[in-house]
Amino acid sequence: MVFSPMPRFLLLIVLALLPAAADACTTIAFTDRTRPILAYNFDFPIGQAVVLINKKGLAKVSETEGRPARWRARYASITFNMFGRDSPMTGMNEAGLATSQMWLDEARYEASDDRPTIGVAEWMQYVLDTSATVDEALEAIAKVRIESRIPLHYKLMDAQGHAAVVEYLDGKAEIRRDDGLPVAALANDTYARSLDFMRQVQSGTAPATGSSSLARFTRAGLAQQSPRDPADDPVAKAFATLADVAQSGRTQWSIVYDLAQRTVHWHTRGNALIRSAGLAGVETSCAAPPLFVDIDEGEGSVAALFRPFSSAENEKLILATFRATPFLAHIDEATLRHSARWPATARCEM
Repeated sequence: MVFSPMPRFLLLIVLALLPAAADACTTIAFTDRTRPILAYNFDFPIGQAVVLINKKGLAKVSETEGRPARWRARYASITFNMFGRDSPMTGMNEAGLATSQMWLDEARYEASDDRPTIGVAEWMQYVLDTSATVDEALEAIAKVRIESRIPLHYKLMDAQGHAAVVEYLDGKAEIRRDDGLPVAALANDTYARSLDFMRQVQSGTAPATGSSSLARFTRAGLAQQSPRDPADDPVAKAFATLADVAQSGRTQWSIVYDLAQRTVHWHTRGNALIRSAGLAGVETSCAAPPLFVDIDEGEGSVAALFRPFSSAENEKLILATFRATPFLAHIDEATLRHSARWPATARCEM
């Protein structure tokens, strides 16, 4: 069977994620308006990736076929990328809006209509490129339609402490926020099922032990709802919560976004030291190239370690990721090189 380059690449990402589908990733939003924090565990068989600083002013086109979405990046962002530039697993922009994704078997995206299409990871870069708040992000995503077989749901949070969950169930977008989001956590079951299980735990009819999606959601939710002592460090509390819901041998990255400070902190399975970065003092115009550090590199502030990220670096990342994944190592390089070159087609319009 012969595939055109982009549909084949999307199929490969499906295959890449399938082994992690059962128990993959946890997000917790600490919605204190004075110090909003978004915390994320990325669970996957491998952990190699880069931390990217994406520049603003670029006119982009989605990699989907047919009627691809087109947009202009209004905001610079910092993202964690395993499958190449513009396809992040999670990220935050300079306005303090952050997003993350988690596997959801039940996800079924909207049917074809007149809206332009976008990929499931591109969706997150599109949100970060175009939106400063959760309100703006929800308006932006209504203008596009995800075209993919990769079943995900998403978490959004902004610097004002507003959070939302975006799920696509039975072909419809379901948005939970405000009163509809009493627990600002998300794992790998639908939000409704997760909330119901947490209530069973609170009533004493179910345990919250183990690493199942429902147990992780519950423990994360209880931590999120607990009152914050003003003397406590909210970043440290977020990391402690991520440690509680981490999965042995599977949690590759633990990431904490301090949205009010516009700073991200992380540690990885490959480097237990906490590192940090932000966009302050960085040239964010697309007149300069995007920047990167290896996700396992450095300690403390890694601002001085960022360096230009070229198409060659993007290709290196994508090829290395697939080669390191045993069940993907046989994939021919032509398809991967095609995708690696795609971000370079964006035009700088500063």
